[in-house]
Amino acid sequence: MSAPARYYHVVALSVPIVLNRAGEYNPNGMMFVLKEREAELRQQIASNPGQPVSLVQPLVIRACAGEWVEVLLENQLPFPVSMHIQKAAYSIQTSDGSLVGLNQSSLAPPGGSITYRWFCPREGAYLFNDLANPLSSETGSNANGLWGALIVEPPGSRWTDPETGGELPSGTAADIHPPGRPSFREYVVFFHDEFPAVAADGGPIIDPMHPEPVVEVHTISYRSEPSRIRPPRGGCSGEECMMSSWVHGDPATPVFHAYIGDPAVFHLIHAGIKETHVFHLHLYQWHLEPDNPRSPIIDSISISPQETYTFKPLYGAGSLARSFGDAIFHCHLYPHFDNGMWGLWRTHDVLEDGSRFYPDGTPIKALQPLPDRQPPPAPAPERPGFPLFIPGIFGQKPPAPPLGIVGVRDPTPLERAAFAANARPGAVFANPAPPDAPVREYEIVGISRDLVYNQQGWHDPEGRLYVLAEDEEAVLSGQKVPEPLVIRANAGEVVRVKFTNKFPLQLGGNAFQNRHHTTEAGIHIHLVKFDVQCSDGAANGWNYDSSAPYGETIVYQWYCDRELHAVFFHDHQFANLHQQHGVFGALIVEPPHSIYLDPGTGKPLKSGTRAIIHNPFLPDFREFVLFVHDFALLFDREGQPLNPPPFPDSPQDPGVMGINYRCTPFLFRPGDPAYVFSSRVHGEPDTPLLEAYAGDPVRIRLLDGAHEEQHSFIIHGHRWHRQPRDPAPPRTSSQTIGISEAFNFFFTARARQRTDYLYYFGGIDDLWLGLWGIFRVHVRPVAHLHPLPDRQYLPLTAPIRPLPAGPVRRYQVVAMAHPIVYNRFGDHDPNGLLFALARDEAAIRQGTLVPEPLLLRANLGEVVEIHLTNKLPEYLPSATFPEVPLQIPWPASSRVSLHIQTLTYLGPEQDGAAVGFNPDSTIPPGASRLYRFQADVPGLHFFYSMTDLRNHRQRGLFGAIIVEPPGSYWLDPYSGKPRSHGAHLLIYPPGQPPYREFAVIAHNGIELFDQQGQRIPDPQEVEDFEDQGHKAFNYRSERLANRLAFNPDPALVFSSAVHGDPATPLFEAYTGEPLVFHFGMAASKPRNTSFLIHGHTWTLGTSIIACQGKVSIGNSWTLYLREKAGGRFRVPGDYLYRAGVLRWDVEAGMWGILRVHAEKKKNLLKLK
Repeated sequence: MSAPARYYHVVALSVPIVLNRAGEYNPNGMMFVLKEREAELRQQIASNPGQPVSLVQPLVIRACAGEWVEVLLENQLPFPVSMHIQKAAYSIQTSDGSLVGLNQSSLAPPGGSITYRWFCPREGAYLFNDLANPLSSETGSNANGLWGALIVEPPGSRWTDPETGGELPSGTAADIHPPGRPSFREYVVFFHDEFPAVAADGGPIIDPMHPEPVVEVHTISYRSEPSRIRPPRGGCSGEECMMSSWVHGDPATPVFHAYIGDPAVFHLIHAGIKETHVFHLHLYQWHLEPDNPRSPIIDSISISPQETYTFKPLYGAGSLARSFGDAIFHCHLYPHFDNGMWGLWRTHDVLEDGSRFYPDGTPIKALQPLPDRQPPPAPAPERPGFPLFIPGIFGQKPPAPPLGIVGVRDPTPLERAAFAANARPGAVFANPAPPDAPVREYEIVGISRDLVYNQQGWHDPEGRLYVLAEDEEAVLSGQKVPEPLVIRANAGEVVRVKFTNKFPLQLGGNAFQNRHHTTEAGIHIHLVKFDVQCSDGAANGWNYDSSAPYGETIVYQWYCDRELHAVFFHDHQFANLHQQHGVFGALIVEPPHSIYLDPGTGKPLKSGTRAIIHNPFLPDFREFVLFVHDFALLFDREGQPLNPPPFPDSPQDPGVMGINYRCTPFLFRPGDPAYVFSSRVHGEPDTPLLEAYAGDPVRIRLLDGAHEEQHSFIIHGHRWHRQPRDPAPPRTSSQTIGISEAFNFFFTARARQRTDYLYYFGGIDDLWLGLWGIFRVHVRPVAHLHPLPDRQYLPLTAPIRPLPAGPVRRYQVVAMAHPIVYNRFGDHDPNGLLFALARDEAAIRQGTLVPEPLLLRANLGEVVEIHLTNKLPEYLPSATFPEVPLQIPWPASSRVSLHIQTLTYLGPEQDGAAVGFNPDSTIPPGASRLYRFQADVPGLHFFYSMTDLRNHRQRGLFGAIIVEPPGSYWLDPYSGKPRSHGAHLLIYPPGQPPYREFAVIAHNGIELFDQQGQRIPDPQEVEDFEDQGHKAFNYRSERLANRLAFNPDPALVFSSAVHGDPATPLFEAYTGEPLVFHFGMAASKPRNTSFLIHGHTWTLGTSIIACQGKVSIGNSWTLYLREKAGGRFRVPGDYLYRAGVLRWDVEAGMWGILRVHAEKKKNLLKLK
């Protein structure tokens, strides 16, 4: 308590939040503001009716690490409000900003106030939001903007206004000056979605392209700049000019400013209520973990509700190239940035003092140089600086960069004066390439052709794709099978690209899309270094238009400064029209000195999704590049659209999905679902067949090419480190991915006999639409697969050792059908399926033992034997809800199996599936089978029945094994007796402190019925397939609707004093005890969730976090709580654990209580 204190008086109030200059606004907006700025805020709003004003922005306050912050919250709203904060240390009883369990209230009543005290242990972004009203509808406070952030700076820092240099009480942009360290620019970006808004006249927002009112508004920091308010003009035909300031002026969304080379820190915060978004910043890159140089270099990252993420762009403003101009940042989900979710980071090359104007006449704000950096030069008539040297005209399409479009125009004198000393086409104003860097050249063409996705004739008659110019005719004629373009370069090389746009000028005019004019296209690339004016492949802000009109060729230059692995590229000009049709590809930046070979012939290879990478200094490896993509606008063989929207260009999710322009839908593989993956029964899938020899090093490059959804990749029998260059993070066999992200999985192909391993995307919608394939590992030479050059003469044997002889952990398990009751209100699934210990079967059937997911234990290094008996009936009812796209009647299989993720098992007979040409390892009713694997990776690992993912998972047929430290023993926390399963155990590892362990399994897509046997409907607002069905933790759900029916006050909805304890697991501990949470998502719909525990944090890599996001099917995490039970100050009380997604995870019951006691309880053992 002796640490210095910082005081803030904060007001919660309601004001209209105007999103843009078109006057779209939220009439019921809610926000936090400093009391000292309240009068100025109200004056700004009154003086600027219908227009955005500067003080209507999310509240961002600051403190230094090691300080206490005291906040007086004054509530001017007509209902209770609060400020619940993450990452800070505080008393759960007085400063949690909630009313949970049996705690006292820390809410501010209407017209009242409350004081919070928060300790700031370390630097970072601390999100705060209202939890007095957790509803996700328009009546909820979070949907309307009641949140903000405390940014904790380095100890002793001060912060100033970037424009004036004066004191800064609050703000999303600041200059930070830490003692003994360089000053830096700081930017805080809030993503939020489902923001209620109306048009300027108070009526519904109308998009002239859509017959229905706009219902979803996607926003950044209370602002949105959608295409509907930036229509084409000045020579534009559509979305290609949407983000151009030359045409429309700067957006209302944030425009951040810096000078070349300024150090910068971004704090990205997801304060929204529903979607997992993907943040992307053009031109720049950063380490996944800002303080870990071994972590991957990225430029896109998924972020889920309630998550915060801090990153430091490498090389500062302008990146390595020192490129001045506008770098757009946006949500990469294409419908979202079309709907307004984008902003700009502007890097200036001359000093701005506030006296000059942009081409549209708006003032150029002053920008104070950082005090420890050399100021930039003053503007001069011959060097006026960006953007005033560009020969553009406001209201007109921006010009192409000089030397860009081949043979079009010469540069002006002002342009020449701005040239870099080493200027060349594609890198005119900034050229980061060393003069002696090797050069690799590609000529790429954008073409259109019919893309056929499977043998049943699903196809895109207007498919569009990139191809090498030398392959154009072969692809168009069908001699070469079309696939996403994958080119390669080595680290340290320069890539020079000539891109010719031959995409047709017309697109659409069908059930999916209206007729559009696509007059230009480009290649926007990620991760590599380039001149943002010439090689961004876009027209953003006051930049040039670096794309090619139809029939023209543009020159790009990219510098591969290091081994960047998979690098995504795509068209940025008509992204919302093009991506679904296939306009994406990848550059793979390989290790230096690499040579690329055809995997079939061993001959040199110029492009392709499969390759052998030969390197004289490193082990050779096989490389597979997989693109997952959704919203594929396909038609069947008869020309009927597949899953069309209600009207062309509708915002509702259209189409189907693919992998590399291929899919193998379940509906074309009829019969027993246990054999849907079987090549023996149905033939080979249409999706890419990946092939290797046992022992081959393998690298899978996974990218998401289109268009909106998150996907979870899973592969059988193999695993990898989450970060390829850092062995510290745990190994996994699953990865969630969002549009534009790229992941790289390094592992060794394993087999003792020829084996087919399933790879797939885990959401049931994805699987149903055909997102799965086979990784085939050979143990003998085959004619069509060339060996790796450095393994030509090695015996092709597998690096698989037999499982050790012992110790062996044995379990007798049954798969059974039994109704699952999810809460005391009678919400239940009458068709529940579950795994259970054989000894518990009778008690579960008799109703004396409540079923829960089977969570088994083993110690690291043990062999686990599970003897599984199938007790399912011969007939199971098939699921008709939740629905899947293109749903048809689909039988339920009565066969079962057990497939374990991540852990080592021997051979296809232990895989628990019938994949490819493998032997069947599933079980008919009444039979049994032994599954054997090694517990060789710590943490929680799911097991599934792979016999019917459509019907089994959503009904509960999943479980997990938790691998504990070697030699541990495990006790029941209540009886003290040895116990080998359950969600709450005491773990005693030899030579280490004991800990209390909890496991939380999220699952969704559940069909629930009420006590009267009526199916409980989804919330009225549910439209997407991925949101259908109910949600739970551990077969339990505490839906808010049940509680609000008893007492409608949302401020009391988490209170046990009012409603009793929730049905979800009530975890108990004593203050100061070490706690470990295992969290994962078992089933079944692909909508991502996030997870947090009030008052506690944990370590992820080298970062300390309070919310784990991007969680989808098959993902699991082990959270070692840093503060121990009761937080930093060991305060007893009820700590909420919950999903971060308010719409609809929390509302649907994904929350529970961690009850921390100070006094000994009669029935709860303390750790010894």
